[in-house]
Amino acid sequence: MSYHSIQFLGFVGVVLLVYYTVGRRRQTAVIALSNLAFYAIVGLKSLPFLLSTALATFFAAKRIGGIYRETDAVIKAAEPSARKQLRAEAKARAKKALIAGMVVAIGLLAVCKYAAFALENLNAALGLAHLPQLPIFRLLLPLGISFYTFMALSYLLDVYWKRYPAEESPLSYFAYLSFFPHVVQGPIDRYNDFKRQLEGGVAFSYEKLASGAQLMMWGFFKKLVVADRLGLFVDAAFGHWGQRRGFVLIAAVVTYSIQIYADFSGCIDIVTGVAEMMGISLKRNFNHPYFSRSMGEFWRRWHISLQEWFKDYIYFPVSTSAFVKNTKRRWAKAGKTRAAELFGSCFPILVVWLVSGIWHGAAWKYVVWGLFHAALLIGSAILEPVFNGMNRRLKINTSHFAWRAWQMLRTFALCCLGRVFFRADDLRTAFGILRRMARPGIVWAKVFRPSTYGMTIDRAIVSIVAVAVLIVVDAVQERIPIRQTLNRRGIPLRWVLAYGCLFAIIIFGMYGHGYGSAFIYERY
Repeated sequence: MSYHSIQFLGFVGVVLLVYYTVGRRRQTAVIALSNLAFYAIVGLKSLPFLLSTALATFFAAKRIGGIYRETDAVIKAAEPSARKQLRAEAKARAKKALIAGMVVAIGLLAVCKYAAFALENLNAALGLAHLPQLPIFRLLLPLGISFYTFMALSYLLDVYWKRYPAEESPLSYFAYLSFFPHVVQGPIDRYNDFKRQLEGGVAFSYEKLASGAQLMMWGFFKKLVVADRLGLFVDAAFGHWGQRRGFVLIAAVVTYSIQIYADFSGCIDIVTGVAEMMGISLKRNFNHPYFSRSMGEFWRRWHISLQEWFKDYIYFPVSTSAFVKNTKRRWAKAGKTRAAELFGSCFPILVVWLVSGIWHGAAWKYVVWGLFHAALLIGSAILEPVFNGMNRRLKINTSHFAWRAWQMLRTFALCCLGRVFFRADDLRTAFGILRRMARPGIVWAKVFRPSTYGMTIDRAIVSIVAVAVLIVVDAVQERIPIRQTLNRRGIPLRWVLAYGCLFAIIIFGMYGHGYGSAFIYERY
């Protein structure tokens, strides 16, 4: 039951009917039961892993909250001179509970997702030393484990850092952690945001129902009309990359960059629309990233909830760690002020992107992908004064449209280079594709025959038009909020656009037997 299936639409319809008829006080229970039903249908074997993470982090956070409450009561009656010591002791006890919860959550993720990868590399090292090999075991990769693990860790750390109190209701916490719209591909929401929206229940709203349905429909268009059609060409080009000319692979990488955006953002639109119909606003996960003028801006617009998670729970803790502070202090005393500043900002970036690469998959290609983006961001930070000086000397008008267009094109090209590692089967294949891309060759008309790449002329035309529609809509959304603007217009215009999108999905969508594909980010 994928998010773009008829079965999922039926499931959502039943959930909404029950959700708004049982009364506000029971809506959290309906969400929790709906989550269980969703897992029972699409991934029953994954349920024990989800429950283990939920129970471990719930009780660890509850223990942390209990320690803080006990300490606050004691501090009120304690002498002022003893209060600092009492807080330090409470923090140490809370840290033990924090570590226990994190060990379970991260341990399950590591064993399920990375055990085989670690053993393969260990066996490679043992082989070089002519030592006996270890048996490799591959466990089930639980549905959505990368996403719900990060949500569980954010909740646990927020309670430990006293950003909000621990939840007392296991039902409420499970409803958040396993929320079926976002559990498979995100967005990675925070518990306090989720809980606040359900306090007191959610009243039925036709406006939210209609607005959510509009967003879902646009998500279906992105997935079925844009992404899956482009996927025909991408799969054909990459499937026999060794026989393809360099410029064909360049076209395939560019097409894949559009495909993965339409695929991932389409899924996010669908699940955000479902949540909106239930009166719940999920975090915004995309903000038209291909209009970015730098890689830093790109990653503030792409998979926003993940980037914010890395910023809050990895970048800031690393940048304020004793190691970074001590290193900066030593370098500053040695007169290396600029180096100290750069280390303080660049080392956390390196850590973030190593973790990001590993989070995306247990393969060296993802590690290299992470290091590639770390190098771009660190290089940009180091060379920024040089670039600014060159712009001043050359008297470049950085506010001119041509300059902004060049920056967007440059950023998109760098993004496409990184996508090679994402799409290739392994690291060796990725470097092989890059080598062929470096030698584009001569363009022959026959190479562009759509039938060579699993398409027809009609399919190619539909794909081009669909991408053009996607670009135009994104460009308009850069300036105005389309859904809110349309809701202020007349009903006839809204219905014409809604029916137009629906008919485009029905007529041009890739679905049915032998067509369609799973969402790309489901594997992460």
